[in-house]
Amino acid sequence: MIFRPQLHARRDAGCAIGIELLTVALGVAAPVLLKLAVDGLTDGSAPLSRIALPICGFVMAATGASAAAALKSIFTIRIIDKLARHIVLEGAREQLPALARRREGDSARLQGIMERLTFSLQIVIDGLLWRAAPLAAQTLVSLAVVAALVPPLYVGIMTIVLGAYLLTARQGAAQFQEAAKNANAAAAAQSQTVGDILRNARRVVFNGNLPAELNLIGEQIAARRRANERVSRLVAGTAALQSAVLAAGLSILLVLGAVDVSASRLTLGDFVLLQAYAFRLATPLGSFAYIIRQAGVSLANIGEALDLGGDRDGDHAAFPPPPASPDGPAGIELENVGFRYGDDWVLRGASARIAPGAFVVLFGPNGSGKSTLAQIMAGLIEPEEGAVSINGLPMHEIDPDGRCSLVLYTPQSIGLFNRTIRENALYPPTLTSEAGLSRLLAAWRFYESGRLIDLDLPIGEHGARLSGGQMQKLELARLAGVRAPAVILDETTSALDQASETRAVRALRREFRERTTLILITHHIATAREADLVLFLGKGRLEAGPHETLMSECPAYRCFCGTR
Repeated sequence: MIFRPQLHARRDAGCAIGIELLTVALGVAAPVLLKLAVDGLTDGSAPLSRIALPICGFVMAATGASAAAALKSIFTIRIIDKLARHIVLEGAREQLPALARRREGDSARLQGIMERLTFSLQIVIDGLLWRAAPLAAQTLVSLAVVAALVPPLYVGIMTIVLGAYLLTARQGAAQFQEAAKNANAAAAAQSQTVGDILRNARRVVFNGNLPAELNLIGEQIAARRRANERVSRLVAGTAALQSAVLAAGLSILLVLGAVDVSASRLTLGDFVLLQAYAFRLATPLGSFAYIIRQAGVSLANIGEALDLGGDRDGDHAAFPPPPASPDGPAGIELENVGFRYGDDWVLRGASARIAPGAFVVLFGPNGSGKSTLAQIMAGLIEPEEGAVSINGLPMHEIDPDGRCSLVLYTPQSIGLFNRTIRENALYPPTLTSEAGLSRLLAAWRFYESGRLIDLDLPIGEHGARLSGGQMQKLELARLAGVRAPAVILDETTSALDQASETRAVRALRREFRERTTLILITHHIATAREADLVLFLGKGRLEAGPHETLMSECPAYRCFCGTR
């Protein structure tokens, strides 16, 4: 992935690999230089240059490795940032539409995965790849050097020790990987719980449930600790076994070396060479326990983050390019539309024709399926039966990502950013100007006192500094500047009194005249009287017609209106 052209990380990766190769070369050269210096010292007739030059070279090789590692970290950070940016953007591009359409979306889990991604990449790239691959290269070169300078017995011993070390690592790999997944799941659950509680701070505190929610957080932290402890126990057990293997192997190696030095079969320089290579390999191997512990959880997190991106080409290959938005309003046709949740049909056999530019009210009791029908018309939910057409084009033939350019749906729960009034009210695709925004909000009495509106006022998380009515007026003012063939408002006026709703709807109709079809879910019968068409939902059936017609011909509608 690092070498993909779209990441623009090839140059950084090339520089990092070059520096790592230099580091490997220095690591291999240092023991050889030390051997030459020691051999020069044992030879009383050796000139000073034969001793000084290898010593200086050894010092430079030993100290240069740390400088090279520091330089490499610059390129490593660049690679990690570019990878994280690519993975997060791909995941967000895929998951945001899914979160918008799915009722069971889990944004806290996704946020936790993305927040942990950079650290996970740091562990895997800087801690694992930049150590495992260079160590493997250094090991092979070191064995070749040892084979060239000392008897083959020592190469065999070092090979056996390394093989036993890798075998013990392999034995615990399966258990460790499963434990790492469980630890990652526990971390995700904790993030979800904490995020959910923080987002609902008012509900928690005002209902007196702070102690209970704190206990829940504590339980999640404890579950995460237990999962991490299991990982640590597995790592500790494997590390202890590996340390025993290394200790036994190095002891045998050095004892045999000492015996051969005493018998003059090895020079003192050869013994120093063996000792230097043995400990240069054993030290990083010994630190691998911590790296592997972190890398297991990190690899699981990176895998989850990569899964967020999905296969967009495969998901959308069947759809043609989205149609260009028409200049005028959209006509919408429902043909025997049906939808169910489980075995319960909330809508069946629904048919209606909405003329371009009409003002339509979707009316009915709570729980009758109004929001479901609205989302079906917007293309956010696929009907179980029947079809929806926009300007004669079947909705199921339009790419889901392109449907919002034809029908803009505003959900019942208005989502506002923790930004200023201006940033929320002028959020794309609105073309409302600041002057137009201020005029509309003043006309709709955003503040009952009539005081000036500070457009730079931060509204807080989820619009906490605004009332429900103010939030809806802000959203309606934004929608007044939207140029869309159709706009569906799912109870976007529910927090407004009748007079405020009437003013807002009439203002929207003036702005939308001859360019936008407006569909509004409301519980105010006075608004239904002004509609060109009323869609009435009751007991899974849809009745369509003007208010007067439904009053005279639909007993259920007449009964419902009589209770308003």
